Amino acid sequence: MAPEAKPRGANPWPLAGILVLVVLLSAFLVLQWRRRDAERVRIKEPVPAPAPHVSVEPEVPPPPPRAAEPAPASRPNPAGEYAAKLEAARKAADEGRWDDAEKLAAEARSLAPEGEGLRELADRISRGRKAEAERAAEERRRREKALAEIREQVEKLRRDDLWEAALQVLEKARTEHPGLAADEEFRHLIDQIASLRREAEQQYERSMAEARRHLEAGAFPAAMAAAERAAAFYPERRSLVLEFQERIRTLSARKNMVRIPSTVCWVGGDSDEYPDEKPLRSVKLPAFLIDRYEVTNEEYYAFMLATRRPPPARSPYWPGGKPLKGRERHPVVYVTYEDAEAYARWAGKRLPTAEEWEVAARGPDRREYPWGNLFAEKENVFHANSLEYWQLHKHLAPGTAPVDATDLPNDPSPFGVYGMAGNVWEWTSTTMRRKVGDREEEFRILKGGSFMTDRRALRCANVYPEDPRLGHPDVGFRCVADIP
Repeated sequence: MAPEAKPRGANPWPLAGILVLVVLLSAFLVLQWRRRDAERVRIKEPVPAPAPHVSVEPEVPPPPPRAAEPAPASRPNPAGEYAAKLEAARKAADEGRWDDAEKLAAEARSLAPEGEGLRELADRISRGRKAEAERAAEERRRREKALAEIREQVEKLRRDDLWEAALQVLEKARTEHPGLAADEEFRHLIDQIASLRREAEQQYERSMAEARRHLEAGAFPAAMAAAERAAAFYPERRSLVLEFQERIRTLSARKNMVRIPSTVCWVGGDSDEYPDEKPLRSVKLPAFLIDRYEVTNEEYYAFMLATRRPPPARSPYWPGGKPLKGRERHPVVYVTYEDAEAYARWAGKRLPTAEEWEVAARGPDRREYPWGNLFAEKENVFHANSLEYWQLHKHLAPGTAPVDATDLPNDPSPFGVYGMAGNVWEWTSTTMRRKVGDREEEFRILKGGSFMTDRRALRCANVYPEDPRLGHPDVGFRCVADIP
């Protein structure tokens, strides 16, 4: 039989734990109770009243009442905000503000991605942008076309040195096409023409100043040439140049031309030996002016500079296009009739008729030569630079003499016109028909003889028809002018 089990003794630890917890809780409650009693007995002492003799600080007004708290935000209204954005976008589209319209449409789409009217608005913006781009492209094409036409007009005017007209075209274009004002190429064109105009004006002023200096010095051909250069630089001021040149002609006529009065004179001849001179007749021409001397190399050079005309063809007296040094006052030779006529026209004059030339050389007393009826009173005394003179002076080389020479024969006509016999033949505007081969051609009459001809050619009545296309080493000219 098994031994009987002993009863297990009770465990004291749970009871001890409970007791400890009770003690801790009791201590905590006691401490809380004591703290409350201590706060209850702490009484705030009143502030003592000020003494009667002590001033009291002014009473501080109470602080203003606090602003009312903002009302809580109203609840969002997506439908209303969407409608406002859509309307604002439509208004921007109406005004053509496509960027603003697109931005507002995007904001509206963020509120209602499938909102009513968004698709229609997007299409409208797209069409508007496209139409605006097409209009801009069309405007650009029109501007480019207008600019091309303007450039063509301005270039033509520029080639003719018409600066003011070119600037007027540009100013008109800027008014008619406002968009051109922002075009860089157009602005550059304006600046370029304005710069060229200033440069031309400077050249004009310099040339006119030079012309005035020549005029004051009595160098009339040089003054004419300088004035002509001024007009070439600035053609739009030609009217001013023409006024100045008319003044030159007036002063030149007073100094370098001789007045031939309207008086009865004899021209022509009655000798069977010279049938071309017939008939001998009396004439009374209107008064006119004639050059005192034949046109010189220096005068012709001024004409060349002004008109850019080349020197006389085949002439050995123009090295480098300038008169040979020492021959400036010699008569110009190797000139064709056309050369002479062009010079006369430039100088504001004309070539004389054969009758005018003979009247100026012969005078009213029917003389044979400009100085009288005898060619020479003594064998070694001559009145003109002719073949006879050079035959006597064989040690010298024959040639032309200065028009105002004093060391060679150079007697004037009765009216005071020099060189009307000898030195060089002179072109006149009178025509004469001559048979050349099997056809007739129109020649021009030469008068006066030259250093290469004898006394017969020096007679006032002598006529010598010549091919106007030819220039010769002993042919020159002088000019006449009408008296108003």
